[in-house]
Amino acid sequence: MDRFGLLDGSAPARPARDAKAGAAVALEVAKAGATLLRNEHHALPLTGAAARDIAVVGPTGMLPFVSGGGSAHVVPDHADSPLDAIRARAGRGARVTYSLGEDLFGKAVPASALSPALTTEAQQVPAGQAWSYEGTLTVAEPDEWTLVIHYSGERPKVLLDGQDLFPVAPGYGEYFSGGLVSAAPDGLAVRRATLNLSKGAHTLKITANGGSAGQVFRLRRSTGATRAQDVAEAVRAARAAHSVVLFAYEDATEGLDRTTIALPGHQEHLIKAVSAANPRTTVVLNTSSSTSMPWLRRTAAVLQMYYPGQQGAAATTAVLFGDCDPGGRLTQSFAVDDDHHPVAGDPRRYPGVDGTEEYSEGIHAGYRWYDAEGVRPLFPFGHGLSYTSFAYDDVRVRQDRRGLRVEFTVRNTGRRDGVEVAQVYVGPSPRLELDQAVRV
Repeated sequence: MDRFGLLDGSAPARPARDAKAGAAVALEVAKAGATLLRNEHHALPLTGAAARDIAVVGPTGMLPFVSGGGSAHVVPDHADSPLDAIRARAGRGARVTYSLGEDLFGKAVPASALSPALTTEAQQVPAGQAWSYEGTLTVAEPDEWTLVIHYSGERPKVLLDGQDLFPVAPGYGEYFSGGLVSAAPDGLAVRRATLNLSKGAHTLKITANGGSAGQVFRLRRSTGATRAQDVAEAVRAARAAHSVVLFAYEDATEGLDRTTIALPGHQEHLIKAVSAANPRTTVVLNTSSSTSMPWLRRTAAVLQMYYPGQQGAAATTAVLFGDCDPGGRLTQSFAVDDDHHPVAGDPRRYPGVDGTEEYSEGIHAGYRWYDAEGVRPLFPFGHGLSYTSFAYDDVRVRQDRRGLRVEFTVRNTGRRDGVEVAQVYVGPSPRLELDQAVRV
């Protein structure tokens, strides 16, 4: 701070912020991190008929997924919708349809289900006042309900049959609760609670405080019936299109462990249904980390885009249409499921016992654990496909003062420009392992 003149006030004026240059860097970073996990029968890049007749499916196909929650959450200057970017790239004369597939924000609770009925869906709570509701929610048939609240101020309190559906953890602010899918398109904060409800009437109590600035509050829901309608619509669109680009998400944040590596909600069912209807389905993943994929073999391609930042739509589209090569390689091994990874089956390692979590893996972290245990991952550390091919020649290894020096020649043997990430792994030779065994 002293060197930059921040302590004595002598710091020079900051240069003007160059948002355009920043966006250009963000685009290159997102393209470089794009990791192609699967590409059967050259499903990608989209060319010919596949590029002219596309069904886009999934909520994050419409909403740009920029970042996760907590300190990873960054509000961009602007972020395009992937759907808009795909339509623009496909060009005039192409047909690009959209289906929601998985409803993140819920639909209005039918007036017939509430007694007394709410006069309006959105409740305006003036500053310094409180709004409350006490009545019954009647469920026609036993079903899984996801109750969704949208709000602009202090999180409202919702009690269903006496259960607080949206408790506020001490010291855990709204800002740290997740990324873009934790906010409605109009900017209201969103929280969800999923539970199985029996047929009949359930007591419902809601309290919303206006605070110092007032707030807006909405109560919505998704049910088995509404989810089935959304999936059916996506399946119809998939069948009618030549190819499908299905966007899937996982909304992570710091301060909370993931309880599973499976996709949240009912996305697995959506992917299975859509890919069964159209085997030319590409799944684009906006996830923070490894993801289990029981639907993998049904798909044509899987593109891991992680949380791609404000230029995610442009970067994703560039990779899908082959305007650039997917430049990423996995920085971790992807496990097959929740039972086959380094901390599975040992509660002391995860989630911990009596408030203590043990890091007892020693050197067997990451891919070393898979090698040591003979467990095959879904995708190994370093995995990533290209739209071209590469050959390695003239591999030479020699020892110098700093260790081993490895040299080789990499040639692009395909017909497209591409990106290769050379990887060298060092370990004991078979002869050394045999000598050690003999000495033991």
